[in-house]
Amino acid sequence: MARIKVLPAEMAQKIAAGEVVERPVSVVKELIENSLDAGATEIKIELEDGGKKLVRLQDNGCGLSQEDAVLCFRRHATSKLETEEDLEHIATLGFRGEALASISAVSRLTLKTYNGEGDRGYQVEREGERLIRFLEIGFPRGTMVEVRDLFFNLPARRKFLRGERSELNLITGYVTQAALAFPEVRFLLIHNNRQLLNCPAVSSLQERVYQLYGRQVLDGLMAVDYEEGGYRLSGLSSRPFAGRADRQHQLFFINRRPIKDRVLSAALNQAYLGMLDRQKSPECFLFLDLPYELVDVNVHPAKAEIRFKEPQAVFRLVLRGIELAARSESLIKPVMIGEAGRGEKRQPSKETSQPELNLQEKEEQKENDRDVEKELREKIQAPEWARQASQTWRQPGETQQVAENTATSRAGRHILGQYLNAYLVVTAEEGLMIVDQHNAHERILFEKFKKLDEEKGWASRQMLFPQVLELSPEEVLHLEELQEELAGLGFELEPLGERSYSLRAFPDVFDEARATEILRGILAEGGPERLKSKRDKMLATMACKAAIKAGQPLSQAEMEFLAAELFQTSQPGVCPHGRPIIVEISRDKIEKTLGRQPGRG
Repeated sequence: MARIKVLPAEMAQKIAAGEVVERPVSVVKELIENSLDAGATEIKIELEDGGKKLVRLQDNGCGLSQEDAVLCFRRHATSKLETEEDLEHIATLGFRGEALASISAVSRLTLKTYNGEGDRGYQVEREGERLIRFLEIGFPRGTMVEVRDLFFNLPARRKFLRGERSELNLITGYVTQAALAFPEVRFLLIHNNRQLLNCPAVSSLQERVYQLYGRQVLDGLMAVDYEEGGYRLSGLSSRPFAGRADRQHQLFFINRRPIKDRVLSAALNQAYLGMLDRQKSPECFLFLDLPYELVDVNVHPAKAEIRFKEPQAVFRLVLRGIELAARSESLIKPVMIGEAGRGEKRQPSKETSQPELNLQEKEEQKENDRDVEKELREKIQAPEWARQASQTWRQPGETQQVAENTATSRAGRHILGQYLNAYLVVTAEEGLMIVDQHNAHERILFEKFKKLDEEKGWASRQMLFPQVLELSPEEVLHLEELQEELAGLGFELEPLGERSYSLRAFPDVFDEARATEILRGILAEGGPERLKSKRDKMLATMACKAAIKAGQPLSQAEMEFLAAELFQTSQPGVCPHGRPIIVEISRDKIEKTLGRQPGRG
C-alpha cells in the first residue's frame, strides 16, 4: 500500500509557503528532517562549494517503495498528513511535504532508495521538472538524495547566493542544531572531501554538547528539568555567574524542532536577572515538550518561528524551570583576590556561612569584608582599560596635547556624573547630553585600533600559561577563514587535534584575562555587517569586547577622559555597529517643556 498521498488543492495552498528553497541550507534542512522522520539513526551529508555544487545526503531510514519513489516528486505530496485536522497535531519535522518536488525543480537530482522489501531498490534521476530515468538498482536499506547545481535553471537566483564559506557556515549551524536535538543519531558532515563534523550517537544531551563544544562549555552549564501543566522544560543552561559574552549559544527546541521565539528569549533573560554580570548573556540548550495542538509551527516558511497558544504558560515554565535548577547551584559569586589569588575562587566556608557566629568571628569576618571591599574599590578606580589607554595609545609628545584637549573639553562641557552606571550626563552650552559609556569607548577603541592597524603597530605578547580552547565546528570554520588576519593582529594559535587549539599569544593592548573572550567574540560573529571590510569587522568586534560595559562605575577623572577622547574621534555620534552614542536634549526643549521662556533662565 502506498504511503505517499496527493493533498487536495485547498489544503495544499495552506502549506505551499513551506516548500521555498532559498539556498543550500534549505535543501540540507528539508532532507535531514525527512531522514529523521524516516527513523534514520545515521545521517551522512556531503557538500561541495558550500552546497552550491553538491548536496548529497544518505540515511539508513525506512526507504521508499516503487510507488512512493514516483509520487514523492508530485507537488504537495506527503506521507504525514491526510486531513486538514492533522495540521493541528503535527508531530513530525518535515510535515509540509517531502520537499523533493521543490528541490528537484531547481536542481539536477538523483534519488536512490530501498525499503527492505524485495531484493531491489529504485533510482530516480530528474533535471528541473523533467524525469530523466527511473530504474531498479541494488541499494542498502535507506535513502540517498543527491542535489547538484542548485538553481542551474534560475541564474537570477543563483547569483544571489553567498560565497562558499558563508553558505557552509549556515549549513554547519543547522547540522549542529539537528545533532543537539537528536543525540541518538550519528551525524557526519563532509565538505570538499574534508570531514567537518563527526558525532557518533550518544545517550544524553550532555555528551552531545561535549562532542560539539568541548569541556569548557559543558562545565559552565547546569541541568534543567521542570514540568508544569502538561508542559516540560529540559536541557542545559548557564550556571549562576557563568554565561558568555555573546548570545551564540542560546538555542531553543520545541518538540525537538529548533526555533527562535521572543517569548522564550525574554523568559531566559528574566530568569538570569541578578545571576549574571550585566556584560554576560546566558547560554542555553533548552527543550520544550508540549501538546502539539498548543503550538502552531506553520507560521514561518522555514519553520524557524512558532506561535504558542498559551505564551504566558510557556514564559512561566522557562522562568520557574531555570530558577528551580539554580537553587542547587552556588548563588554566591566567586571573587578574585589579589595577584597571588588569581585562579582561586574565594567562597564562604560552611562555618562562616552559618548564622551562629560568635562575636569574635563576626568581627574577623567584617574586617575581611572591608579588605575585600577596599581592594575591589581600588580596582574600580583604576581600571585596566584606562591604564592601557594612557600607555599604549600615546605617541611621544602626545600626552601634553591630550591634557590640553581635556582642558578644552572641560571648558565647554561639564560631566555631572553617571546615570545607572551606564550613561554619562554631560552639560554643554546647547543643553544636556546623555553619553552611552560602552558605545563611546567602543568608538574610541575602534579608531585607535584602526590607527594601529594602518601603522602596522600590533605587537604580540606570549601567554604565561597557554589557554586551551575547544571550538565548535562553526568557530573552526571562522578561525580558518580569519587565520591570516588573526596572526597579523597578534593572535597565535596552535592546533592540538580535532577542534582543540592552544592560544599562545595575543595582542598586547589587552590583558591576558580578556584575550580569550575577545578571540571567541571574533570567531562568534566577526563584526558588524554594516562594515564591508573583513578587517574592520574584526577590529569592531575587538573594540566591542574590550570596551567598558554598562554597569561599571567610573571615577570623575575616568568620565572626563572618556568624554575628551570621544570628541576627538571622527564620528563621536555613532559606534562602529551603527548604534547611537549620544542623546542630546537642547536647552530650548528643556525650557519649553518646563514652561520657561527660552534664554531667560
